[in-house]
Amino acid sequence: MQFPSWATMIAVFFMQLAVLLFIATVMILIRKKIMPHKRVKVVPVDLWPPFILFFIHQLSASAASGSIIPQIVIIWMTISLVALLWQILTDEKMTFRRFFVLFWRLSDLVLLVCWICTFVYMIIQAG
Repeated sequence: MQFPSWATMIAVFFMQLAVLLFIATVMILIRKKIMPHKRVKVVPVDLWPPFILFFIHQLSASAASGSIIPQIVIIWMTISLVALLWQILTDEKMTFRRFFVLFWRLSDLVLLVCWICTFVYMIIQAG
């Protein structure tokens, strides 16, 4: 029995979501059990961007036009450059460390939104 492509996309999306939640859970357990006395500044979603990029590729690779990773990376880097310019103009004490923290946290948000938008786009394409 052949499932419709939109049903397959939904199943893949929820499996990917389960993997992201599993990664976050493991990170929380590591922070609480293994390193309870150290203050770790890494939050669970900080591990998501590489996985989300792979998941975007997984969702979009089945389309006739191919993967949309190049477009996503261009959007991601453009938003990062705008954030860098904003930080340069507004913060006279800008450091590389502060920028990279901002960049990585912004990457969490931008890539999560791009992943959800890719899912919606692929569902519309499949329907």
